[in-house]
Amino acid sequence: MLKQKDIITFEDDKEYVVVDTFNENNNTYIYLVNINNNSDVIFGKLVNDEVVDITDPTELEKVIKLVNEHLSNKKEQ
Repeated sequence: MLKQKDIITFEDDKEYVVVDTFNENNNTYIYLVNINNNSDVIFGKLVNDEVVDITDPTELEKVIKLVNEHLSNKKEQ
């Protein structure tokens, strides 16, 4: 299981840091930021231990809101 601050290197040699992971409705969602380009972000979910980009606009909007809420709750703790 990936956790916050883990580093993931993809096949294209791009490295991303795990900003957040959380479970929602039996899915594990992950928020990643490229180490060398912080405007390059990935909102994905783990499927069979692989990161799958979320491309559906409705699901993406929902996940971005959930990431925001989840990170805000962590900050308050």
